[in-house]
Amino acid sequence: MKQRKYIMSDGLAFSEEKDMKKLSDMASKGWVLDSFAFMGYRLKKADSKNLTYSIDYQDIDEDGFEDYIETFAAAGWAHICSYHGMHIFAAEPGTSPIYTDRSTLIEKYKRSEKSVRHVTITLVCLTLLTAMLHYITGISKWVPLICFVVALPFILTFVAAIGRIFGKWGKSV
Repeated sequence: MKQRKYIMSDGLAFSEEKDMKKLSDMASKGWVLDSFAFMGYRLKKADSKNLTYSIDYQDIDEDGFEDYIETFAAAGWAHICSYHGMHIFAAEPGTSPIYTDRSTLIEKYKRSEKSVRHVTITLVCLTLLTAMLHYITGISKWVPLICFVVALPFILTFVAAIGRIFGKWGKSV
């Protein structure tokens, strides 16, 4: 029997709540979150558990990471995994949510928006530059198209983060 499983994310920027619910459902079937994976999650076989998952966005340096984890542990949340400023925690159902009011939730989404802002701006500028070069110098039309295809997921993620901040996207804001 397989001891590891991969499930795809629906995109944290678009359906964070859905992903966390999916992870909770998988834990109840005996597949608990082990780590982030490319465009998804790695799960490991375990006893069925009734868990609630939640994600936080924080760029924490090594010195402050231990205190950061302890803060969540004191509130009943166990650290499961982290990847590039995204940290997933799990707790028993009924544990107080990590974010309980609108202002702290907005701060969470501002942190997530900040992490993609610079990459998005850089890729959009690169796409525009290659489009101009296509018309000025005649470089292949594929160059700006490839740049746009690479930039598109970042653009959509950035837009979704902005939408969450202003309360236009997702149930939690």
